[in-house]
Amino acid sequence: MKSHRRTVLTWTTCGLLVGGFCGCTAPMPPKAGRTTDERARLVKPGMFDEGKAAADRRRIFFDFWNEQVIREDVAVGTVFLGDSITELWDLNVYFVPAEGLIENRGISGDLASHMVRRFEADVTQLRPRNVVILAGTNDVSAMIRQNRTDEEIIHDVTASVVSMMDAARRAGIRTLVCSILPTNSDYGMHANRTKLRAAINEKLKTACGERGCIYVDYAAAMSDAHGDLRKDLARDGLHPHYAGYEIMARVLNETAARHGLRF
Repeated sequence: MKSHRRTVLTWTTCGLLVGGFCGCTAPMPPKAGRTTDERARLVKPGMFDEGKAAADRRRIFFDFWNEQVIREDVAVGTVFLGDSITELWDLNVYFVPAEGLIENRGISGDLASHMVRRFEADVTQLRPRNVVILAGTNDVSAMIRQNRTDEEIIHDVTASVVSMMDAARRAGIRTLVCSILPTNSDYGMHANRTKLRAAINEKLKTACGERGCIYVDYAAAMSDAHGDLRKDLARDGLHPHYAGYEIMARVLNETAARHGLRF
């Protein structure tokens, strides 16, 4: 009889616990205040390379995720836009959202010129408070292979980023533009790129000053005495690992805080 009583009590207790857990309501993210018509619209940028490029395949995921944000009218705090360096960054490890979601819209291998074309879909229509733009690494490599001059490369990369800056400002989105990260000799395409990236970064810094955007200088915090990526921050000379991302998160948070921004 005592054994039976224990069984009853155990099941009763478990039932209460299970009921308690099931009855809990997880906190919901804040709403953005979209109208019914706005929630019914979805911007899709279309294919960039007849559906063959990796960026096109990744874009399909973004369309699904963007639609969920818009249909559910969820507020977005910050969008990180970029290439593989952004895509590989697990933002949840380094940032706690202050208000609204933090969305990663990085695509491995993406070009700044492609980011311009998808900016409305992956940034503007999500209505974030902030956008963090990191672009240009792949453009430099691609244009060097095309035998473009240094002047052409500097101009084209800067023009693409400036175009995104202007689009963000028109939409009232606070804009942080990040320096192109340095690379080192472990990266096969490292040679003769240090000065070129430094020149682009100077142009981006100037453009930020002219447009009231915020320049985030990752390069200064991650370079060695020669201007190359510190060997302890990446395994392939290009993509930061945890230690590189730790520095990037610190630099970004400190820069944002100086301007009164939160992610």
